[in-house]
Amino acid sequence: MNQQDDFLHDAADSDLEFLLNRSASVILKSEDPDEFLRWFRQYAPDVAPAFFKSFPQDSDVLRSFLSVFSRFIWNRTPLPGNRFRPRPLPKPERNAPCTCGSGRKYKQCCATAEHADEALPNLSMLPFVLDQLPAKQLAALPYSYLSPEELAHVAETWMEEGREKDAAKLLEGLFADIAKLDERAEHAFDRLLDCYDRLNNPLKKKRMIEQGLNAPNRQLRATAMQRMCCILSDRSEYPQAWALFQDLQRLTPNDPSLAHLEVVMLVGQGDKQRAAERARFWLARLSRDPSDIHESLLGFLRTVAEGDTTGAMIGVAKQINPALDRLIATIRHLPEPACYYTLKPMEGSAGPLTPDAKLRRLWAHWEVETEFFNDLGDDLDWLEKNPLAWQSFKILEDWFAVLEDYPVTHGFEEVALIPLLQHAEALLHKVLDLHHAEKLKLEWGWHENRPALRLQASLAYHLRGIKRYAEAVRVMEWMVLTLNPNDNQGMRDALIHDYLRGNRIADAVALAKLYPDDMAAMEYGTAFALFMDKQTEAAAEAIRTASARYPEIRKMLLADNPKQPRLNPEYVKVGGKDEAWFYRKDHLDIWQTSGGLDWLRQRSGKKK
Repeated sequence: MNQQDDFLHDAADSDLEFLLNRSASVILKSEDPDEFLRWFRQYAPDVAPAFFKSFPQDSDVLRSFLSVFSRFIWNRTPLPGNRFRPRPLPKPERNAPCTCGSGRKYKQCCATAEHADEALPNLSMLPFVLDQLPAKQLAALPYSYLSPEELAHVAETWMEEGREKDAAKLLEGLFADIAKLDERAEHAFDRLLDCYDRLNNPLKKKRMIEQGLNAPNRQLRATAMQRMCCILSDRSEYPQAWALFQDLQRLTPNDPSLAHLEVVMLVGQGDKQRAAERARFWLARLSRDPSDIHESLLGFLRTVAEGDTTGAMIGVAKQINPALDRLIATIRHLPEPACYYTLKPMEGSAGPLTPDAKLRRLWAHWEVETEFFNDLGDDLDWLEKNPLAWQSFKILEDWFAVLEDYPVTHGFEEVALIPLLQHAEALLHKVLDLHHAEKLKLEWGWHENRPALRLQASLAYHLRGIKRYAEAVRVMEWMVLTLNPNDNQGMRDALIHDYLRGNRIADAVALAKLYPDDMAAMEYGTAFALFMDKQTEAAAEAIRTASARYPEIRKMLLADNPKQPRLNPEYVKVGGKDEAWFYRKDHLDIWQTSGGLDWLRQRSGKKK
């Protein structure tokens, strides 16, 4: 299909959508089939000219199609006056006069065109009907008469159009009483949770999952349990996640989706060897099914079994969003770093990163253009036309923020986020090297430096997220010990603990000396480093000080199964339970494996 064909095909699709929307509008005015059929036969070709242009210019063929297709649309349209159920018209009798008005018998006329509706076997008129309703009527839909599967389809359509709020409101009405629903509502349940993700409403998502966990229907409970397993896994709360997974196995032991969930959880936990083992197990089990119903799942499992967990996870994401292929290809072929900045080193400082006139103009253009972009494809189009953008820290940071919110899966960091951030790191090295400023400070106080510094911090954060600690330490050392010793971004907390993870105890102790009387994480990190350095008395004094200043962290570390406190996404309270929760989440592993937790328990007079 050439470019012109593509255009005509898109125009025809758009015309058809407009025709269906107008059809719903006409039907809802009277809910009279004869009135609608007359309107369609008379006006449809003018309403959707691009769509009808593809038909043979034969009056008999067109008349037959208009007759059959109008009846097909009517029969698919849910009528508010009939509790949103269609009132289908029967086919004419074979020997009856044809309804198209040709004067011939039906069997000799439009009966031969009855297959015309086969091109749209899954057509739903519900989205077009709902678009005609006022908000008040939309809020009072008779959900007990509506198909949950069709509502899920409408919600999915609206989500594709960026109408997540409308989709959520529609499905919330369906789930007003989850006890009345069965497995037919499973897809709608998933879509509602997806809406909450896109709307950044974790509280509503949590409440809906809780409802699902208590649903009478087993399949809805299983769906909620799967979602909860993913949430617990994402929080690294693996003991709870695996306990719930075992309950799920008992509830739906033959559900093939358990294969995907188990392997994804193992990948997320970093246990690639076990993931490959379980993938081989599930391959053997699911391959016994002679049908091709599990073809996609089997492909995923084969890739994991071969050891390519990243490729497997990205492969799943590509099926959900085909644009991912283009995104990854773009990042793989970034241009070499080139310097379009000036620096004026002075007194141990590199000074501000000053972009040249080309970069300044490009940034202004980017700011204006992106206001009108609708999706990632628009970003990529612009970046392809403006390759200089890859040399701008401000544009890199802005685009990275877009990618961080991109709804994908495990492995995205390794193939997209981290390579982009490593490009930003190489660019900063290039700029500093050309200005003989590699060993100088690049202070946070200069606002021009902040995009570059924030990109470095993001690189360290994402490397740590996939447990590439040694690489993260390299980045954090450069930032804390050279670029920005004031550490305005708070990287020293992670650095001291990652030093200890890598058994670099002397480096951890040296770092602690640079930041005495610091915030909570550094206070505990200092005590911990002194303990691992076998400085018994100094460690005891340091942990006493840390415990007195920040007792919640000590309590949280020593708790067997602490309850997650209420978290505010905007801030963390100094000395609060939320601060302690995050410290435990980030660093409990090294306290456990090093013997530090037993030492802390003894210092606190607690029994194991």
